Amino acid sequence: MKSIHIIGLLFLILLPQHLLGQEIFVHSFLPSFFDLSAKTHPQYDRNGNECALLKVAFAEKDADFVGNVIQPVKRLSGIYWVYMPKGSYRLKVLHDDFLPVDIDFLSYPDVGRLESGVTYNMVLKTRRDPADSVKGNFLILYITPIHASVKVDGKVMTLNEKGMGKTFLPKGTHRYSITANGYSPVEEEVVISSERIMRTVNLTSNRPSLTVATTTSGTEIFINEERKGTDNWTGNVDEGTCLVEGRKDGCKTHKMTIDITGRNNTVTIPALIQSTGSLLIDYEPVDADIYLDNRLLGKSPNVFSNILTGKHSIKISKAGYNDHTETITIPEGQQTSLTGSLSQGIASSGDILPIEVKGISFNMVRVEGGTFDMGATPEQVNPDDDEKPVHKVTLSSYYIEETEVTQALWQAVMGSNPSKFKGDNLPVETVSWVDCQTFIERLNTITHRKFRLPTEAEWEFAARGGNKSRHTQYSGSDNLDEVAWYDGISNGKTHPVKSKKANELGIYDMSGNVWEWCQDKYGKYDSSPQNNPTGPDRGTDRVFRGGGWIYGARHCRLSSRFNVSPVFRDSGLGLRLVLSE
Repeated sequence: MKSIHIIGLLFLILLPQHLLGQEIFVHSFLPSFFDLSAKTHPQYDRNGNECALLKVAFAEKDADFVGNVIQPVKRLSGIYWVYMPKGSYRLKVLHDDFLPVDIDFLSYPDVGRLESGVTYNMVLKTRRDPADSVKGNFLILYITPIHASVKVDGKVMTLNEKGMGKTFLPKGTHRYSITANGYSPVEEEVVISSERIMRTVNLTSNRPSLTVATTTSGTEIFINEERKGTDNWTGNVDEGTCLVEGRKDGCKTHKMTIDITGRNNTVTIPALIQSTGSLLIDYEPVDADIYLDNRLLGKSPNVFSNILTGKHSIKISKAGYNDHTETITIPEGQQTSLTGSLSQGIASSGDILPIEVKGISFNMVRVEGGTFDMGATPEQVNPDDDEKPVHKVTLSSYYIEETEVTQALWQAVMGSNPSKFKGDNLPVETVSWVDCQTFIERLNTITHRKFRLPTEAEWEFAARGGNKSRHTQYSGSDNLDEVAWYDGISNGKTHPVKSKKANELGIYDMSGNVWEWCQDKYGKYDSSPQNNPTGPDRGTDRVFRGGGWIYGARHCRLSSRFNVSPVFRDSGLGLRLVLSE
């Protein structure tokens, strides 16, 4: 007996001091005949027999279970799933922060030896040293839909406008429930320990679903007068009568009323029928060019028939006069008339605004505002997914730098030159988006102007040649060697600006030489028309465009897009300035 006491004393002496007074104990242990997890998620012993499943609720991570245990043991949402063969009756639980506990199932009358295919619920709790100051942590929930009602341990949790709610909970097991009209409720347990828990819960709608397919590409889908998407849409609707419409500019709207019955409903909008009207333009001076949606339509005065119905951008232009631009709507079977006179012009697209900074001169090129198709237009070969869908963008007039910012200009403003390849007339590179903001802030202080980086839309419109676009694959040509330094001909370095052919507006190197930062955050395109877009509000990466000396031809295409962290620097990455008119 004395030897046993000595061994026990040695065991306590050898234990780490932080474990003394910290122990695990069994709070409850019972079979759960209504929980079929052991049957629906079975594990088998070496003889092929179904095991029993112990669901052990234990707030502490990294516990070990020793004994007749089928490994590995999984931990799901604070619950350890421990499989043991039939007849097992002992289990030891180990944890680095607590004294080990040896559990004898025979001491629990409702348990005894484990039975095959039966699920047992065991709750383990801990007794910690009173000096332990961590009493609990936060439960953070992100809920969809955001109008759902949430209760935690029977108390209401308030959600913000993004569907997020949070509450501090003491250590232990808690239960939350989430309900919303039209959705199946959710009720779950959560075990709070010393770390916060964050969960995302998306309720499943129990309203009928409707899938709408279309036959004509670009058809906009409307359900009960509300726009849902383009080409295909699946969502939930209320039971009863539903109005489905297919709309597209240049086509007659197709309407159908359907009865929503059962869980899953499907409808296809047939091919839309084109509809047209006519356009009369009588603008002075005679023979002014008329552009419809950036395509030359003819000269004024004139009448044009078979114009597709819907909204169109119109530009009337003649050398020496200010352009007239507006958006018109062509009704089906009717004539739309435009009359007026162009005013004598001063600045037109392609005009130069010279700037001088500390003896360094550079030019800003005027880009007349207009509407264009942004993204993977037909001439853009093998576009990437993020260049789609093509969408209409309308921009106000602005000035963009004739060349990429040179090292001479950067040195004059910043007093240093970070570039890998040195030369006053070479484009500056190895500059991050953040570096560019510092440069622009100092430049504006010197010049008392408001320079900035171009938006992604401004960059692409200028690269395409603005309203003078010839719709080439690269900026100014379909022959990349004419307009760009890229990996096929660059000899592994940058080259002086303006050493290749300019585009339609007299702008150089928008394909190749160095990539160019844009102001926008990176995001997916949307098919809806946009007016002076500035990119998404969310995200961290910034856009850069144009390709460079170290990259291949496909990256020099006008619609090619890339993104990276705003603090990233590279010898193939520079910038170009923009000045609002």
